[in-house]
Amino acid sequence: MRIKPSILWVSVALLLILLLETTGMDLPVQDLFFQFDSHQWRIDKDDPFWRAIFYTGAKRTVALVAILTLLTLLHSWKFKTRIHLRRKLILLLVTLIVVPGTISGLKNISNVHCPWSLTRYGGDLPHVPFLATNPNDFPAKRPGKCFPAGHPSGGFAFMSLFFLLPGAWRWVGLGTGITLGWIMGLYQMMKGAHYLSHVIVSMLLAWLLIEGIVLLFEKYWPERGKTPHTPVT
Repeated sequence: MRIKPSILWVSVALLLILLLETTGMDLPVQDLFFQFDSHQWRIDKDDPFWRAIFYTGAKRTVALVAILTLLTLLHSWKFKTRIHLRRKLILLLVTLIVVPGTISGLKNISNVHCPWSLTRYGGDLPHVPFLATNPNDFPAKRPGKCFPAGHPSGGFAFMSLFFLLPGAWRWVGLGTGITLGWIMGLYQMMKGAHYLSHVIVSMLLAWLLIEGIVLLFEKYWPERGKTPHTPVT
């Protein structure tokens, strides 16, 4: 299958970000969100107002859009809506499920702890870069589940609108997904749940997953008038 140039560029960027994360360059950025004099984050993770808007509310919004997409899809079959619309609805639904699900799954096995767990920010754990081995006296018995950023991936999943909307609107769709993802990601950073690199990696992985899904659709279910990609020989 032919690989789009953007996938290659995003893959290179992703590797660079992973290398930056291993150097500890996240820490100076994260320091901006921690008030060392009061030992508090810019946003209290238990503050019900901000949590209702940027965490619970954001997650429910993504779920609501997915449910509405599914209902619209079922409605389209009932009334024999044109197949190209059903294709777009299925693609959107798949991305809204696969992108957050995959990134959250990776988060659960990466064994990277959140900033709020570090002694630097009032926690009880030393900073261990991604892919580094924990020291023998590492105090944590619980695995870390903070890399990549799972919460913003729900917003970044909407970058798939780039492939679904016509003309110049596709850039509006892309901007919507990026904006939503970063709003959710910055909220997580400001309460100590993620580093900058965690959110960037989440965005890049989301884009890779979206393009992979789109390529599969183009190969096995091309739009009318288009031919699927052929293998490179």
